[in-house]
Amino acid sequence: MTTRPNAAGQPADGDALAAALRGWDDARLLNLLSERPDLASPAPSSVTAMITRAGSRASVSRALAHLDAPTLTVAEALVVADEPAGVSVARLAALLGTDVTGYLQRLLDVALATGDLDGARPVPALAEAIGPHPLGLGPSLSDLPVNLADGWPTTNRALAAVLAKAPPGPVRMLEALTWGPPLGTVTNDIPPAARWLLDAHVLYRIAPTQLVLPREVALAARGGRLVRELRTEPPLPEATSRPPATVAAETVRVAEEAMHAVGLVLDAWTKDPPAVLRSGGLGVRDLRQVASALEATSARAAFVVELAGMLGLLGHFHDVDGSVWAPVAEAEDWREEPMPARWARTVRAWLDSPRTPWLAGSRTDKGVLRSALEPDLERAWASPLRRRVLESVRAWPEHAVPDAAAVHAHVAWHTARAAPPLSAVQAILDEAATLGLTGAGALGESTRLLLDGAGESELATAFALDLPPSVDEIFVQGDLSGIVPGRPSATLAALLAASADVESRGAALTVRFTATSIRQALDSGLTAQALLDRLREVSRTPLPQPLEYLIADTARTHGQVRVGSARAFLRSEDARALTAVLADARLAHLGLRLIAPTVLAAQASAHDVADALRAAGGAPLLEGADGELLVLSSRAVRAARPVAGSATPGPTAVPLAEVVAGMHAGEERARRLLTERAAQPDLTDPGRSVDLLRAAAAHGTDVDLVMAGPSGRTERRRVRPVSVDGGRVRVRDLSRDSEITVAVHRIAAVRPVGPAPN
Repeated sequence: MTTRPNAAGQPADGDALAAALRGWDDARLLNLLSERPDLASPAPSSVTAMITRAGSRASVSRALAHLDAPTLTVAEALVVADEPAGVSVARLAALLGTDVTGYLQRLLDVALATGDLDGARPVPALAEAIGPHPLGLGPSLSDLPVNLADGWPTTNRALAAVLAKAPPGPVRMLEALTWGPPLGTVTNDIPPAARWLLDAHVLYRIAPTQLVLPREVALAARGGRLVRELRTEPPLPEATSRPPATVAAETVRVAEEAMHAVGLVLDAWTKDPPAVLRSGGLGVRDLRQVASALEATSARAAFVVELAGMLGLLGHFHDVDGSVWAPVAEAEDWREEPMPARWARTVRAWLDSPRTPWLAGSRTDKGVLRSALEPDLERAWASPLRRRVLESVRAWPEHAVPDAAAVHAHVAWHTARAAPPLSAVQAILDEAATLGLTGAGALGESTRLLLDGAGESELATAFALDLPPSVDEIFVQGDLSGIVPGRPSATLAALLAASADVESRGAALTVRFTATSIRQALDSGLTAQALLDRLREVSRTPLPQPLEYLIADTARTHGQVRVGSARAFLRSEDARALTAVLADARLAHLGLRLIAPTVLAAQASAHDVADALRAAGGAPLLEGADGELLVLSSRAVRAARPVAGSATPGPTAVPLAEVVAGMHAGEERARRLLTERAAQPDLTDPGRSVDLLRAAAAHGTDVDLVMAGPSGRTERRRVRPVSVDGGRVRVRDLSRDSEITVAVHRIAAVRPVGPAPN
């Protein structure tokens, strides 16, 4: 952007920002760094470095993304109405039709404007960051190659006089362009309506097929107003409401289902862990198996496995067969926690997670399918967006049920320039409903505590208050089914999980006893008599004879064949060699057991056994399941910690107070350095250097640049600046005919030298 010419007694734009920020006290600087986090990370070396960063287009664009709709409108209005003497809040109020004092003050507080309420100006990069059409307005007549003497209708009266002679077509076309966008596209054969407006000097042809409505004409058509209406409150349409009891009951019901679903995944993957894809994710076939087990869609299955990952309950485990997904040791601790504690831990992990489960199954720009649990599903904006969506739902009255479109509009109002897609808002609402954060579409009471920052214990306590009392009884019927009249206690739930199959859940739990489920109970260590005794204790009715017969018949054949576990075997034609191995104390950790004169079973992996034998002086060979010899390779590594959903620790954030103190210290060092070099007349103030470089880049002029070289000594170069952005300057070195990029803090002096000689 071209540096604005100075008015008499007015500092350059960059100087105005530097002067303003240098005059701020620590409280204002702390607020600025809090409102614009990119200014503090990484910590700037000095106040000057922070000022340079704050004035860059990239930083200004990031700041705009956090402005709500009315503040963004005021920022655009400030760009449109900018004058060398500044724009007063009264002038902006007249242009926008309402008082904008608070919005303009916010722009001043976040350093997007300089001056005060009586005369504010946008920072130089604000217009660039907003773009060429602020508030839907086109370029000014002064920026177009037009003849102002042609009588352009730039006042209400002049435009009304022109339109009084216009047929309906041109009037409708002007109405379509008035509030933006100001550009219109036509064919090479310009339609009559457009031709009429061109001849009347209402539109200007900037390309063979493109017409534009000049800014002054558009303002005349708008009646001098910049916007139709400045909406100062977020949209909050009416929504249906649910009874509080319904909301509470629904939240705990779906929450229990979610915790149960995560538990099913952990159980299934303990027994049969799926392979890890090369991308680090979960295969489509394995996800379908999860969906089948949960009797759910693939999208819900992806969310459940992602939940387990967010909780840190899954990890990569490596073996000779490759890498698989399996629960980590901490998963057992999670399973043993009371349901309210599990829920509290889960929703906290979900709220803080950078994962985006709803993207699983979608494709990248290159057409690659994204899979659940893969690293590519992490997005830095996911956690803030979850919070914003839930906060938007909380803006409605208690127990209201706004739809996704209404919530999206509310979220978009708060971040008008960075509104999320409706699909992301809908996905987050669906996830919240699945977790029991909403019940029947309304926000739960525990969710409000979560948004207020409550700890897990407080969340668990609040959630437990909504849980219905647990029951410790079951009605067993003659058809081998059983009904639990309510929420089963932990003891009853464990017994039924071990001995029965769930048929349905809801207000009552329905289970069925089968030969397979009884066999599972016996496999867990229960005897037939112990199982009968425990079922008689909880049954409100006498156990039917068919169930007693089923348990007795299953127990009669149970355990006739014994199956032991072994992760590897050792065989040798020489029985004495195996006897020596079994007696070697150095190999005791392998869990060796003689199962035949020439065969030993081991509880360690084949690689571990081979490595231990070699360390003990042996020379074993490794063979595969088919008996073929394998080449010995390095031992596989078993992961001890979860990897799914676990964010890589980033650099520790420096407290903002320390950042401000460091900036002041750096500024003092720079001031001392400038004092020491005061005898050198070509050294300039760092803030002024940036303005000179911007001006030179805008006008294509050359400068002498004095900068610190790699060795720390200064060097002088004749350069032509190309661009200044993000604390870096791109210049063309005229003597070497090459482009270089220089960090602003390395520049010691800038001296204009005029156009380069031909």
